[in-house]
Amino acid sequence: MNALLKENIAAFGPDMPILCFLHLPRTAGSTLNRLLKYTFGDRAIFHADLLAAYGGEAGLSATLAKDKALYQGMMILAGHYGVAHPLVRQAPRPLGIAAVLRQPVERIVSLYDYIRACPDHPEHAALSRLTLHQAMDAVPNFAAHCRNAQLQTLFGATDQRGIMAAFNRYPYLLGRMDALEAFAQRLLASFGLTLGGALPRFNERLCLPGVAPAQQQPDYASAMARLVQENRAELAFFARLPSVFSSRPVKISAGAA
Repeated sequence: MNALLKENIAAFGPDMPILCFLHLPRTAGSTLNRLLKYTFGDRAIFHADLLAAYGGEAGLSATLAKDKALYQGMMILAGHYGVAHPLVRQAPRPLGIAAVLRQPVERIVSLYDYIRACPDHPEHAALSRLTLHQAMDAVPNFAAHCRNAQLQTLFGATDQRGIMAAFNRYPYLLGRMDALEAFAQRLLASFGLTLGGALPRFNERLCLPGVAPAQQQPDYASAMARLVQENRAELAFFARLPSVFSSRPVKISAGAA
């Protein structure tokens, strides 16, 4: 992995927009997070690190309400958060939103299988006892991922009016997971950078001995039918999404080529 930096990357000003990379689970976000950290170093700030530094969401929200110092020097704000988060709502500088999306039902199944293969995941114990179909009702933190979660995270809405309102509020750069290199190149180009090769994949599908994937469960077909029904809005959005999409020209750095 290599990113070729232009000299003008150091031309950082207090009014420079922040790029919010919203890491949707099971969409190659770990791969892109490593690229961002490698490229931008300390100017890439991660939501998880802020939670650790400020004692969780409550402490982070309290800090943001009275002090915006944590935004100083920030170029990238990455992690598992959404447009409704205080980090976005209370940002003192302009923002751009970037994310990679995955076919909705495929993403949910992958997330379910991934959690069951990760003993240290907070929902592992609960999902280990339940089929995918059962988990959609019985585990709230997982169920939240099963109903248009990508749209909710990116736009705070699932209807066309709400999505268009978000597009009018922020510039968006979106890509499909099956075109990861094209998305990464477009993202880096917003800063005047060039992707210097193929991206190595991180955090891909795990396999835990003795744990059968959802596809082998007796009620898998019922789960699939329900997921299609409950993610109609997101499936329609994804079907129309090109490999890389921007809501308007994305120029994060005034000096970018």
